[in-house]
Amino acid sequence: MSDHVHMHLRPATRALAALARAKEARATEERAGLRRARRALVAILAWACAGACGRWDSPADEPAAALDLVECASARGIDYINRSGSPEKACILDANGAGVALLDLGSDGDLDLVLAQGLDRLEALRAGPGADLEVWENDGSGHFTRRAGPGLSGWWTGLVSGDFDNDGDDDLAAGGFGDLAILLQAKDGTLARRVDAGVEPPTELRLAPGAPRPSGARPPRWTTSLAVLDADGDGVLDLYATNYLDLDPDQPPRGSLGKPPLDVPCQWKGVEVYCGPHGLAPQADQLYMGLGDGRFRDESTRLEGLQASYGLGVHAFDADGDRDDDLYVANDSQPNMLWLNDGRGRFVDGALALGVAYGAEGRAQAGMGVASGDVDRDGRMDLVVTNFSDEPTELHVGAPQGFVRQTHKLGLLRETRALLSWGVHMVDFDGDGWLELVSANGHVYPQADLPDMGTRYAQPTTRWSLHPEGRARALPPLGADSMFSAAHGGGRGSAVGDLDGDGRPDLVVVRIDAPLALGLNRLEPGNARLALRLLGAPGGANKGADASRRTPRDGSGASAVVVWKEGGAEQAAIASVRRASGYQSSSTPWLHYGLFKARSYERIVVLWPSGAVETLPGGPVDRSLVVVEGRGVVSSTELRR
Repeated sequence: MSDHVHMHLRPATRALAALARAKEARATEERAGLRRARRALVAILAWACAGACGRWDSPADEPAAALDLVECASARGIDYINRSGSPEKACILDANGAGVALLDLGSDGDLDLVLAQGLDRLEALRAGPGADLEVWENDGSGHFTRRAGPGLSGWWTGLVSGDFDNDGDDDLAAGGFGDLAILLQAKDGTLARRVDAGVEPPTELRLAPGAPRPSGARPPRWTTSLAVLDADGDGVLDLYATNYLDLDPDQPPRGSLGKPPLDVPCQWKGVEVYCGPHGLAPQADQLYMGLGDGRFRDESTRLEGLQASYGLGVHAFDADGDRDDDLYVANDSQPNMLWLNDGRGRFVDGALALGVAYGAEGRAQAGMGVASGDVDRDGRMDLVVTNFSDEPTELHVGAPQGFVRQTHKLGLLRETRALLSWGVHMVDFDGDGWLELVSANGHVYPQADLPDMGTRYAQPTTRWSLHPEGRARALPPLGADSMFSAAHGGGRGSAVGDLDGDGRPDLVVVRIDAPLALGLNRLEPGNARLALRLLGAPGGANKGADASRRTPRDGSGASAVVVWKEGGAEQAAIASVRRASGYQSSSTPWLHYGLFKARSYERIVVLWPSGAVETLPGGPVDRSLVVVEGRGVVSSTELRR
């Protein structure tokens, strides 16, 4: 471990100790309830894995089916093309691309698309008008029709969905260069901005297209990724905004930083590129606590020791197994952060002490996207972070204390270091019961295509099989229409969800300056599937140990363990409702499980954020189930095949 890391270790350890003391001060009955729930989960997974964990039931030597995630955006009616600055990428704003959100507009039970959008040059944003969000309505079978946008004007980058006003439908938060907006859904499915939401940047940090800026005004706030979570357990969604850096919209740096003769040229591998992030001032992230009606209050002081950083990706998940929402932030060329929650919405950064702040060499990496999932099926959440070229996609496996880096053991260093990766997900696409890794890739510098750079500008989306007892195995595209073919390069934001109702998770990738990529999942149609939608009870019904804790109405933070049998041995997999995954994007709230060749599942154990634990009886596979806290399964529908 480097001296640089040791220098920061002691304060981080003290912070973690303070967090531990705060947790210990919780009410006795709450602690007892959490311990019972954790023991139940561990018992379920240990029982299910007995004689089976460490065995991979999808042999690598079996011939692959001639099916894939088939690229079909145009055939399904989508003609969205991302605009992200000039082709030469002379400004850092041009390079970061846009995100996508999957959400149900109109409450008709299917997933629609909302896409962030930029402009072809920064000067166009200053002159106005700016870009609106683009909305695409799903007919339920994966065919889309363009609908009117919400009427915004800006340069939009990050999106996340959640039920911000607790009325039972999906709302949306949109961030970008100079603005942050809360959009509430009306009964007819349209989105409209709440003008008093409390998240808008102060006047001096906003960028209103077409409006003059006062001389000497501070640079606009630039929000990249967003995450929803229930930080304090009150059943109301809160919002974390990851902010990037100061960029002067009137005089962006070109060629060098500083003033002659002390200016420093902006170069990468000896060639001139756009300036940043180094040399530009980072911006501090923000935490907004929800008021339950679509309004928020800035309570960033809950983030103890918060400092400005080059934030790009954020993901809410339970990092320490105590059933509350923590936050991992991927920073560009700075140490990553892991905000650990004391259960009441106050956070300390435990990234360094838990081993997820730096790369293997003790250096900060250029983090982009973040996702979590249980790769080894031991009941602990594992963490994946994408990085810049010449840096690997890092996989951190959850351990009894902190995380263990498995990047080198699984061969991900060799597989991923030539890529510059953004959106990332761990999903069971083929339904064999084990998670796969998928990332959207593309370089930021067009100069990457020059000779001897060791990488390329356009890079295809990639997919690997994962298993803790083996090595990551790259899964090649199975045909010219595969979403993973080289023709579909330059990915940025990405999202996962079932768009055509067949129970198989599909993949959407926003490609910079190019058409959207939509991959409908046609992998292994013979494997069994189960899709779960977990919802908190209206009015915040609660059966947990602590009567003050509630489950958000949209189920954010809820987890479910599905148990099934293979060859007489029980298997189990856990998944959690986490919409903000990858980079600048929002995925489905549905949980998707692959059950291999099972004909039925044995039981489902639901772990609610309220602290309640419910066990549901088994049933047939190839179903989509809606589960409401305290009421069990309220809807069961056979999947289309």
